[in-house]
Amino acid sequence: MTDVSTYVQELIERGLQLGASDIHIEPILDGVQIRFRMNGVLQEMEWKEEVWGPPLVSRLKLLSGMDIGERRLPQDGGFSFFKEQDDGKEAIDIRTATLPTIYGEKIVMRLLPHHTRFQSLGSLGMEPFHCRAVKEMLLQSQGMILIAGPTGCGKTTTMYAMLHELQREGRNVVSLEQPVEYRIAGVNQVQIHPRSGLSFHEGLRAVLRQDPDVILVGEIRDKQTAEVAVRAALTGHLIISTIHTQDTLSTIVRLLDMGIEPYLVSSAIKGVIAQRLIRRVCPACYRRSTGCKECGGTGFAGRTGIYEVLKIEEDLHPYILNRSPVDEMRNYVISNGFCPLSSLLEEKIIQGVAETHEFQLYTAYERKNSLV
Repeated sequence: MTDVSTYVQELIERGLQLGASDIHIEPILDGVQIRFRMNGVLQEMEWKEEVWGPPLVSRLKLLSGMDIGERRLPQDGGFSFFKEQDDGKEAIDIRTATLPTIYGEKIVMRLLPHHTRFQSLGSLGMEPFHCRAVKEMLLQSQGMILIAGPTGCGKTTTMYAMLHELQREGRNVVSLEQPVEYRIAGVNQVQIHPRSGLSFHEGLRAVLRQDPDVILVGEIRDKQTAEVAVRAALTGHLIISTIHTQDTLSTIVRLLDMGIEPYLVSSAIKGVIAQRLIRRVCPACYRRSTGCKECGGTGFAGRTGIYEVLKIEEDLHPYILNRSPVDEMRNYVISNGFCPLSSLLEEKIIQGVAETHEFQLYTAYERKNSLV
């Protein structure tokens, strides 16, 4: 019988081998179910009957620094895992979270490389004309750039790719994150702790006293954070942040709905990037129904991003100052060559990069989130 410690190691190694982002260990009526999230979708894996749920969860809770006696409340923790490589060992951060269910505790492990490997904007799936527009935004010495989209659409990865474009000597770069998922050399990273009183807006106020050049704010969640960030963007700082909105133009409306004055929005915001992640069809088989060895039988080979990029220039200022409806602004920018997400997704389907199913998922999301 495999002991629990060995099984945990095998489980993590298997997840890394498959390129999983998360491992879900879920108690069910007759045992435990293990699923890996690959290409954004959970897939059930074979599990060994000799490994019962509670010992497995207890082992992970112990590794993560959690209270193994507490089974009624959710807990968060983490630990480091060292993966054997030809040139030594690679450190992987494992972030863990438990959740009590009717059949016992569920635990999810998120697999995070210890040090992020920056990707270029183009390698993320951004079109060349979008890359040029984003790089032009990043040449600004002050202002705010926002990255919009739902949870899990790759906003943080895009933010780090933008940071890669900005990294050069002579700059003080500070990030405010909750949690800090990747450690980045040359960046002063701050972990947000709301329960201890360190929120995004309080952290941002403190960072502004640290003579920063570039500030990464993990997320604009409320009016207080938005106000501090906007005013910082108008006083000699470049602010890059994320926001949970449907698309680029909805982001403008969201800021106005938060109570940010239109003249501040039009002056501070230099550009907005909206994005989604889509599954890329496996080039070796092209058939989701069968799959092949290259894609592990799934029919997909990783994911790629689709982006819409909106530069906020003077011609848009009157629309913002007049609080124009989203549809009115959208009609205007499209008439001037703006390419929305839906059009980009349709193009990916025509090219054979994505399946029609991805468009159905996108339109379902649009209907669900028709209100900002």
